[in-house]
Amino acid sequence: MSQPPLIVGIGGSPGPHSTTSRLLSDALARSRGLGARTEFFPAADLADLPIYTAHAETRHPHAERMAEAVRAADALIIATPGYHGGISGLVKNAIDHLELLSRDERPYLDGRAVGAIVTAAGWQAAGTTLVSVRSTVHALRGWPTPFAVVMNSTEQGPDDERVVGAIDIMTEQLLQFCRWQAAGREAR
Repeated sequence: MSQPPLIVGIGGSPGPHSTTSRLLSDALARSRGLGARTEFFPAADLADLPIYTAHAETRHPHAERMAEAVRAADALIIATPGYHGGISGLVKNAIDHLELLSRDERPYLDGRAVGAIVTAAGWQAAGTTLVSVRSTVHALRGWPTPFAVVMNSTEQGPDDERVVGAIDIMTEQLLQFCRWQAAGREAR
């Protein structure tokens, strides 16, 4: 690769002790440790976004900045708490703003690997939220990593060895996908 891959992290939750935000920060730090460049769009930035509507008269600066980062990204990590078995409204609204990429040569998340981090107070909510994230990534033409980070906050914490191990596996898969994409571009 001519330059290190760019991995964009989107998500978390706005609480001062957000486990989801912590795991996303940990995954981005791990990605940097594997040689990637990273950019982070935390919950505080996402909370400033207006509710997405296809008929918005003006574009919000945070949405524009996020769209530019995703446009340049080689891969993404989307992190969400599981609220009632689905993606948080905050994170889903941010993803909806990626409609700004719909007319790009590489629209939406096309050709990009996307890692998922889900935290929830129970395995059922965690599982259904993960399915929601992966379905949304597919709808936006992205490639969900085979392995995701799922943490049941009633049984685990962010330092649980299984959670840390899952971050390692997911970030390694993201970087591997970036290397495959770069090799394919170079071969053409």
